[in-house]
Amino acid sequence: MDPSDQSEGARRVRDFLAHEAQELGHVARAALSAFGLPADSPVQLISHRENLTYRVEAEEGDGFVLRLHRENYQSRANVESEFAWVMALREAGIRTPVPVKGTDGSVVQTVSHPDKPISRDCDLQLWEPGEHADPESAETMVLLGELNARVHEHAGSWQRPAGFVRQSWDEHGLLGADPIWGRFEDVPGLSADALRQLGEARDRARAELLAFGKEDDRFGLIHADLLPDNVLVHEGSPMIIDFDDSGFSWNLYDLATLLNDQVAEDSWEETRDSWLEGYRRVIALPDSHLAHLPALIMARHLISLGWVHTRSETLTAYEFTEPVIELALFWSDRYLGS
Repeated sequence: MDPSDQSEGARRVRDFLAHEAQELGHVARAALSAFGLPADSPVQLISHRENLTYRVEAEEGDGFVLRLHRENYQSRANVESEFAWVMALREAGIRTPVPVKGTDGSVVQTVSHPDKPISRDCDLQLWEPGEHADPESAETMVLLGELNARVHEHAGSWQRPAGFVRQSWDEHGLLGADPIWGRFEDVPGLSADALRQLGEARDRARAELLAFGKEDDRFGLIHADLLPDNVLVHEGSPMIIDFDDSGFSWNLYDLATLLNDQVAEDSWEETRDSWLEGYRRVIALPDSHLAHLPALIMARHLISLGWVHTRSETLTAYEFTEPVIELALFWSDRYLGS
């Protein structure tokens, strides 16, 4: 890509995001009243990726996190189910965020722009102190494995409430004709050879995972994005945050997600082994299950291609499209050659 084209593209994305943030800032401000907070509470945008996330200051305490959900991604029922699991995990001794109910008693509020036909589902959580887990630390990877195992263990025994609904990162959601994050075939610029190679890798991974099966010892409710960025550590105690992508999948998809952007590095196997050390402290994981990890890594690469296409208006997708393509082709070549 010509550097001037890249610069112009980045400028357009930034301008779009600035406009969207301004418009949705009015929605965020309107959301305060829905949760019984003063309308003039200080609000600061802290993240603009899948959702818009704000810090809301309060006269007492550490304040709150306000999340405006991406349009047409998670339904209201999905978000309510997310928090049903989040609170069940917390009650079981796994630290997770604390949702705040709105004035009508619901943890999810649908809020509109005061002057324009713009609305979003939103939720409010208590602000939690802490620092993100260190991504360069082997101890962090052991911690992630242990946390994943505790989450999987809880999911396996938890009686889900009536009406519970979350997406499925299964052979359809990851590798079907209409994946959750979009089709890799729609990514602009992929050559015919690249599409052929990725299609062959998809078909092989799909067949392998279907053969692996969905017995309770390998498939269930998972976080699906348990990365160092989604673990806050405060005074030595970890908290798992951001269950926005949680859903039903193979347990090892959590590890595939962690390894996704590391597979071209020499240290990726060390990361895998550290995670396994932590995981196996809680749950036995047979090597026969681990043999299907490459297929799940392949699935994660393919769904990531869909993400950068369907989220192309975000700066994250714009900046990472080329690396995501390169990694997907790298891993598909390795996967097909294995």
